[in-house]
Amino acid sequence: MKRFPAFDPPEYVDWKADPALARRFRETIERDPERAALVARLSADDTLALYAGLLRARLHDIQLQRWVRGGIISKAWLGTGEEATTVGPVHALERGTDVVAPMIRNAAACCELGLSLADMLRAYLGTDDSPSRGRDLHVGSFSHGVLQPISHVGDMVPVISGIALAFKMNGERRVALTWVGDGSTKTAAAHEGANFAAVQRVPAIFVIQNNQVALGTRLEQHHLPESFRDWPASYGIWGAAFDGNNVPRGAGARDAHRRDVPHGRPCDARRARGAGDVPRRVVPDLGQTGPHRPV
Repeated sequence: MKRFPAFDPPEYVDWKADPALARRFRETIERDPERAALVARLSADDTLALYAGLLRARLHDIQLQRWVRGGIISKAWLGTGEEATTVGPVHALERGTDVVAPMIRNAAACCELGLSLADMLRAYLGTDDSPSRGRDLHVGSFSHGVLQPISHVGDMVPVISGIALAFKMNGERRVALTWVGDGSTKTAAAHEGANFAAVQRVPAIFVIQNNQVALGTRLEQHHLPESFRDWPASYGIWGAAFDGNNVPRGAGARDAHRRDVPHGRPCDARRARGAGDVPRRVVPDLGQTGPHRPV
């Protein structure tokens, strides 16, 4: 395979500590008291696990870029620059219990829930040893709690609402989570699914991944309010907004309203039944970090 230096970032190939960069990173954290408190609550294992998730997601995208440039596959949708929006929320879920329905750019959800990077890449090749045995190029594994994405963005909202309803009807202490792009919030399926989840009070979490553009349509061209922060209230559900590139905040945003849970440690409180605080909608705000199209 031909290698392209542009896709071999030196921080991965020949890493060396940069004291000045480390100092600026620490100063950035300490400038924001809320962020500093979040980071302080993370154990060393938690911090390394979050970093490993971000690294796996970026390396997955780098490999796909290589394959596209080398003609091995024709295109790939990437989550580059938006990894924290996937890794943070999924890191807070319980493996083997909870279920997620990622968009294609949320592929990091697969490896966060235990699917190997090798299996994720095999899915792109459509080989017989891929998770779908070559029947679908979208990556997922229901045995790992990951529904395969669908090209019709927004359509997984009613699906995840139905799964969450099954959890509620069966009395299971489980959560279902999916992501919705800022553009796909305007689809009928996304609205109907979110409204159904709200009315039925099911244990579902909807992440509006606001990266300011829907393919070629800028946010201000399809969304009049300045943000999505008021949207949860319109459905009568709890919601929060956070910096979409702050991975500890992503892991904790959905339980920030629970007084009995330390911020950034969303583990047991979301399991409570009858608390009247489900479903939930969180809004990670992102800048446009890369091409919102296949590479």
